[in-house]
Formats: sequence, C-alpha cells, structure tokens
Amino acid sequence: MTTWDTIIIGAGNAAFCAAHAAREKGASVLMLECAPEAENGGNSRYTAGAIRFAYDGVEDIRALCPDLSEEQIAITDFGTYTEAQFFDDMFRVTRFRTDPNLCERLVTTSRETMHWMRGKGIRFMPIYGRQAFKVDGRFKFWGGLTLEAWGGGPGLVDAHTRIAKEAGVEIRYETRAVEILTDGYAVTGVKVRHGGELQDLHAKSVVIASGGFQASQEMRTRYLGPGWEMARVRGSRFNTGEGIKMAMAAGASTYGNWSGCHAVGWDYNAPEFGDLDVGDGFQKHSYPWGVMVNAT
Repeated sequence: MTTWDTIIIGAGNAAFCAAHAAREKGASVLMLECAPEAENGGNSRYTAGAIRFAYDGVEDIRALCPDLSEEQIAITDFGTYTEAQFFDDMFRVTRFRTDPNLCERLVTTSRETMHWMRGKGIRFMPIYGRQAFKVDGRFKFWGGLTLEAWGGGPGLVDAHTRIAKEAGVEIRYETRAVEILTDGYAVTGVKVRHGGELQDLHAKSVVIASGGFQASQEMRTRYLGPGWEMARVRGSRFNTGEGIKMAMAAGASTYGNWSGCHAVGWDYNAPEFGDLDVGDGFQKHSYPWGVMVNAT
C-alpha cells in the first residue's frame, strides 16, 4: 500500500504552490484534479494571472521582470504599492472583516512569495494592457495591480504544471475527492472516485485547495441568498464546494463571511459556466449610454 507524504486536492495556483513547497521539504506529493486535463487549473485558468503584492518602486518590479528593457522602464511610472496601501485596500474591500492574522501574513509576505514563485520558474510581466494608461507620454499604473503571469491564467497553470511534474509531483486528472479519511483523530488520506470506481488513497497529510462553491447552485442559494441560483459562473464548472463539504464532514470548523462574494457585471447571454475560448470577454465594465441592472 502506497502512502504519500502529502495529497493535495485541487490543481490551481494555490494547490500548485502547496505542491512546490512540499517538494522543497522532500515530501512525496500527489495532486488530485477532478477536471479533465484540458480544463485543469480551476478558476486560476480563467483569470488573467494577475497577482497583487506590495512593492516600493521600480527596482522591485525590475527584480521580478528581468526581461524588461531599459526603454520600457524609461517610459513607465510603476509607482508604489506599499504594505500600508495593501492593508488599506484589504480593510476597505472587506469592510474590516478580514482575518487580522491571515491578512498580515498575506500582505507582509506577498513580495517574498512573488520572488519564491519567480525562483520556481514562474515568469511575470507588467499589465500594460489593463492596468496602465499614458500620462504625458509615460505609462502610469493604477490600482496596485501591476504584474501578471506570462500567458495570463492559462500560462500560469501550464507553467505550474510543468514545474511540478519536473519536480516529481504526480497529478491525476478526472479524479474527484469525495471524502477525507481519518482514524478518528488524524487525517489518513482521501477517498476518490475515478472512472466510476471508488479508491482509498493514503497520506500523512492532506491539503484542500479545491476552491469555493460558485459552481454549485444549491450552495450559492443557501449562502448568498435567493436569486443566486440564476447567476452566471465566471470561472470553472468544477468548483462546486466539495472540498468545503469534505472538511466540514471531517469535523473542521467553519469561519468567515459566507454571505458575500466577489462578483462582476456579466453578459446576460453568457453561458452558465466560464468559456476558456472567451475568457473575461463576457465581463461588462460600463455602459456609457445605458443603464446596468443587477438581476441578482
């Protein structure tokens, strides 16, 4: 019977970062992805690959983007996005509901995390197309969101996948975790369904990194309220909250604000779930000569 050091449920950005960190410590790692390989990566594949982090100026950007030319740097004002600005944004957006300990960890280690990812082989570039505008001939960045992964979300997931496989991580696609196994005290592994068959996989530790519940009509309606069953899903159809349910069934405590979410204006005629060929093209930012009605 094979016993893994670490089993990771999910295969998006967070899951791959957990896999890289475990391999750094010499752990054997198995990743479980319920989606087929063509749709792997969860919501990370549907994003633009942008990552928010604290930085103090152009030298921090240059260190993460060594491919930037002197000409590009000369015509760009990257400004700053300090830890204080990051904290202010977290407090403002969450209305001070952010967990103080987790928020501090997120903000104060954001820069070193970007360097760690860069060291693993993830490449970054400035988001000129969406987060910058020209002022007196120079690009000026706004909003504190300055860098994205090469190739956007798909590029980020593909790079993570390549790096993980080269490091000896095994990834099993179309393998859905259905239960966290315990001996009554400690986690012992995961029960999975693959090809219609159930199998017990044993591990010393299990990381649940399988996203939220936005693709579950039932959970959206239960936690966000009536009407949310009609909402279009911007990302993956596979993020149905199974990881959350498994954790709760194994005895995990719930925490946080479940009645709020990140949502954007989305085309009424968009499909029920995200379309990788279209990406964020269904997003509607403004109607200069019209009225936008929130149907939810």
